[in-house]
Amino acid sequence: SRDELLQVIRPDPVAGASMKRPLTLAAPLPGCPDVRSDTDVRRDVEAAMTAALQMAEGDAPGSAELVRLAVGLTDPRVRDTLYALAVGECAEQAEALWGLLARNLPDPWRVEALVLLAFSAYARGDGPLAGVSLDAALRSRPTHRMAGMLDTALQSGMRPERIRELALTGYRLAEQLGVQMPPRRAWGRRAG
Repeated sequence: SRDELLQVIRPDPVAGASMKRPLTLAAPLPGCPDVRSDTDVRRDVEAAMTAALQMAEGDAPGSAELVRLAVGLTDPRVRDTLYALAVGECAEQAEALWGLLARNLPDPWRVEALVLLAFSAYARGDGPLAGVSLDAALRSRPTHRMAGMLDTALQSGMRPERIRELALTGYRLAEQLGVQMPPRRAWGRRAG
């Protein structure tokens, strides 16, 4: 049901309020370019992959780690690399992490997690979860380019196979950064 889908992304106001101050202190100041090295970007990508795998083992990240992940997702190179996880062998673990971040982070930091969750859901063919995630992301930030693009694709009926092709950019970025991404999963193919 729609309510069950909304539970996946419904913000926890207590968690969000407790993270607002640490996020504000950790995030770069508006208008000040935050030039980050490839090493910093690589660490953030690897931290997200590690957190996803640890969640699968029942070890959810604590508040400090959620703050670190949220700040990392504000870097376009981190975020764009992590889109690759939606088509990798650890897609379910990554999707669980994006859901956790979407529920526990306050706006505007939860937007990137919502878009990653939407991309992951869309890539595996779950249009309803992708739709509610994109709706929440666009309500928070109507000008988010990837959210807008994914929403347009979803509304026009673009097939998940076509969306999965976008994840290849994440693999290329990971290669440039020296990050070993999980192998791509094999998707079912139709005969003929």
